Amino acid sequence: MSKRAQFALLSFLAIVLLGGCSAGVPKTGSEAISLMSRYNQQGRHDDAIRLAQQWLKTHPEDPLHGATFYGQIALTYLMKASEDSAHKDEWIEQAVANFDKDISVHQKTDIDIELYGVGRGFELAGDLSTSNGCLYYRRAIKDFEDEVHFIQGDSFTAYGKTTPLAPVRQENEKALERVKAKLTKAGCQ
Repeated sequence: MSKRAQFALLSFLAIVLLGGCSAGVPKTGSEAISLMSRYNQQGRHDDAIRLAQQWLKTHPEDPLHGATFYGQIALTYLMKASEDSAHKDEWIEQAVANFDKDISVHQKTDIDIELYGVGRGFELAGDLSTSNGCLYYRRAIKDFEDEVHFIQGDSFTAYGKTTPLAPVRQENEKALERVKAKLTKAGCQ
């Protein structure tokens, strides 16, 4: 799967988990995430980042969406990095800082897939990076390994949707093995 397709998939997952789209000024966090996605699809990455930062600033009482916004900002910076080789490292660093914020504000539950999403982000950062790929691959591996604890059981329900966990565990395991192979191929010590 291409990097652009991976970005699109991660953005789509955020939209599905948080709800639909609407036109105009977003009234809810879900609407703001959907508008960010549209901006990104149009290549308006700076607008997407500004929207998310403004939402976080004006809605500090919205902890449910806080981590999601930081994750989406991080993905947007990775999109910028994939399109702007002159500033690639700068955008990757911004992405990493926002993934760190995502993890710091995310309120973990007994069953939780946030670390998987962040791990995928660090994997993409490693793929894009020309100087810190090993570091980002190690971060991804840590997140995938830490995720295992949160995806036990048969299923989980979030946002009114029940998801079986066996496929989630399989995807996490595939991601872990894939990134370990990338770490080895990159010659990381």
